Amino acid sequence: MRSYRTAGLVSLLALVTACAPKPPAPPDTDAIRSALTAQERKGVMALADKDTAALAAVFTEGATWIMQDASTFKGRAAIEKGASALFGSYDSLTIGTLTIQGLVVISDTQALTFSHLAFSMTMKGQKKALAYSNPFADYWVKGADRVWRVAYEINAGGVVPEVAAPATRH
Repeated sequence: MRSYRTAGLVSLLALVTACAPKPPAPPDTDAIRSALTAQERKGVMALADKDTAALAAVFTEGATWIMQDASTFKGRAAIEKGASALFGSYDSLTIGTLTIQGLVVISDTQALTFSHLAFSMTMKGQKKALAYSNPFADYWVKGADRVWRVAYEINAGGVVPEVAAPATRH
């Protein structure tokens, strides 16, 4: 009698397991990295072109953008104003390398990136461009329109110190 109960219980568990919904497929990390890289490039090109609207479009409507000096802009309208002030501070910007150094996929609609941008910039009133290094972190959200946008960005970095050429021996 006991073996019938055990067999019945095992059969019931097998049936329940077989009928259970399958877990969703994991997010496609390569596709997410590709989409986020494209969005980062749009933002960087907006910086080079001094295009406030294009830069703000990379952010969500209620995003937070924190600059190297801790200036903080909340919402697209404030981000556009902050970008306008930033763009007024330099004459030219030449983009160097942009890389996503780390990616954390939270879900198919949320991700974190740890990126680095190298660039040179000629500030207003200066004749010489300076090299800059800007590591930054972004929290990304994929909207209902299927577009990834930054909901929170924090920047660090600054001018890269010039290294003197090594002395040569004769």
